[in-house]
Amino acid sequence: MPDKVVLDSSIIAAIFFKDAQIEMARKAIETSSLITVDLAAAETANVAWKKITFFDESRDTIIKALKRSIDFIYGACEVLQHKELLDDAFKIAIEDNITIYDAFFVAASDREKVTLLTTDRKLYGKIKGSRDVKLI
Repeated sequence: MPDKVVLDSSIIAAIFFKDAQIEMARKAIETSSLITVDLAAAETANVAWKKITFFDESRDTIIKALKRSIDFIYGACEVLQHKELLDDAFKIAIEDNITIYDAFFVAASDREKVTLLTTDRKLYGKIKGSRDVKLI
């Protein structure tokens, strides 16, 4: 695995919310320096909300997982501010026909010149030929 990687929210959610890709995600990040975008906290909180609201998972369990994920984001990762990536992200969103949210992580990967790790198959499918991205 590369020395540095950008993690999108799907990787972080996979690790902390017991996604099917949990072991692969953990293994993928264990020897790398980690970078993410500040939006990861909001997107991870949204995953937690969905787990409780739509999937009727234990509120206490999910809140504990959310707290651990936020601690991970701000403790283990270099966190880039989305406002610093906005111009690049907007161009990427239009060029690659992806959401602006996904484009922030792609822009971070481009700016840092490192691989973007994702579990998002749709995102991967749209950018795999033109961007440095790895599907976990």
